[in-house]
Amino acid sequence: MRRFGKAVAALAVAACTLLGGVATANAADVTSVYNPITLSNVRVSDVGAHTANVSFDYSIDPAQMSQIKDVCFSIEVQRITDITPMERAWTDKGHVWGDPLYSIDCSTGGVSDDELTAGSYDAIYGVHNDREYKGVYRSDPIPDKPGWTNNWEDMNATFAKASGQWFHRYNKDAWNGQASGSLDFPLIGLAPGTAYTNNAKESIEGFEVPFQDAVQEKSNDLLYEGVQAKTPVDIRQVVLYAQPIYKDPNTKVLPDTVVCGPDMNIVGTNPALKFVPDFTTKAEPTATPAEALPSKTDTKLDVANGHAEPGQTARVYVDNLKAEAKAKADANSLFWYAYIYSEPQALTGPGGSPFVQVQKEASTGKYYFDAVIPAGLPAGEHKISVQDENGTVQAWTPVTVGDAPAPVDKSKLTAAVDAAGKLAEKDYTADSWAPFAKALADAKAVAAKQDASQADVDAAVKALVDAQAGLKKAETVPSKPVEPSKPDNGGNNKPSNNKPADNNKPANDKPAADDKKSESKNDEQSDLSKTGASVIGVAGILVLLVVLAAGLLVVGKARR
Repeated sequence: MRRFGKAVAALAVAACTLLGGVATANAADVTSVYNPITLSNVRVSDVGAHTANVSFDYSIDPAQMSQIKDVCFSIEVQRITDITPMERAWTDKGHVWGDPLYSIDCSTGGVSDDELTAGSYDAIYGVHNDREYKGVYRSDPIPDKPGWTNNWEDMNATFAKASGQWFHRYNKDAWNGQASGSLDFPLIGLAPGTAYTNNAKESIEGFEVPFQDAVQEKSNDLLYEGVQAKTPVDIRQVVLYAQPIYKDPNTKVLPDTVVCGPDMNIVGTNPALKFVPDFTTKAEPTATPAEALPSKTDTKLDVANGHAEPGQTARVYVDNLKAEAKAKADANSLFWYAYIYSEPQALTGPGGSPFVQVQKEASTGKYYFDAVIPAGLPAGEHKISVQDENGTVQAWTPVTVGDAPAPVDKSKLTAAVDAAGKLAEKDYTADSWAPFAKALADAKAVAAKQDASQADVDAAVKALVDAQAGLKKAETVPSKPVEPSKPDNGGNNKPSNNKPADNNKPANDKPAADDKKSESKNDEQSDLSKTGASVIGVAGILVLLVVLAAGLLVVGKARR
């Protein structure tokens, strides 16, 4: 989109006849038509220090819609702050013999946004001193016709020098092919704290005349007063214009319907040319001090790779834009002011503008702005912030300026995390495990962090290694010794009923369920056998005592 135009306007001259009439000029191979576009409801919004947004409605005559290939919209900004008169532009004060009406050629060259440099930005939009205004009309009286003059012109002669601004801004990509609609036209290149008004139309006895005529007339007035030194003046004009571009290149637009009345005053209108309402830009913004930057903002910034080089352009991505700001960015009319800290310095756009423009990146769909990092900025850690036209901080982000840091080495951290992950919590005391578990979790987080610095990685490794060295083994309780088993044959001399082992069968350390039952039964029999033996022994002794007692009784009776 060619929005920045060179300070050049093609001016068509429509001469009035002495008897009045309509000025037309048709070449044989050219079809001349009047401009079919009507502009209305022109308004200004989002005024900043260097930018503003001009909105307007348009409609196109249906009779010419099929012939139109494109529509070019343009805004011409002019303001003159001083004039140095050099030569008279015409004879009769207050009368314009040739009114240079607007016929801006949008097809002539220009400088697009991405072609701007710091030098070209200033050449187009800067305030310039002693600019030469050329185009002198010299007149000599005709003796036999009082009041009539023999006019001739020298367009290469300089009639005055002037200081101020004069530029065109074109927008050839705004039209969407519709016969009517509303459009936004971002206007840049403005000076801070400056009134942009339309007082040129009042410079010639209340006439609404183009800017060039107002400058010529003011220069003439000074000459009539004998002034040829640089003199302060205030002549301003901001004009919106629409020009159809026809499919047939031989179709040309007449500049206007110009009718000359008996007093030679200009009468005519141009529906495709409208004065932009007066407005005043804000003062140059002041950077918010570093200590006053908000701790939290809705919008987020992220410098690509977190790194920028002095003297180079840094791309800063903008996330979480509010709906209103996003709509402005989509319309190429979101302008912010960027600063870099420690001590805040204003950043310029890559084209030399004193502001940055938020746009959508075609390849990713992300919003971003480009800013030039000052060449003399010291290397180290800095911050980049952005403010809107009202001075409100929208977001800020840290950035490393200087030599690109070496790639972060995470190999030691990865090895430490892997080794620590093999340890079991049950093997260590709870008091020593808790700090170790935290250090392990922190180390895993750093390992997964894409923008972790080498210092972060090294600190995580040390913390994990130290926590692992502090682990203490949990105390183990010794198990109760098992008494060796004794051979059991039932407590008697009887041979065991157990069958000899079959050496051909594989060994089985785990006894079967039947074996366990057999062992239990044998144990019961063994205990019973031992009890029985004891009973038999006691009974035997009792029987022997009874027999002995009986014997003693028999012996006693025999002696009697």
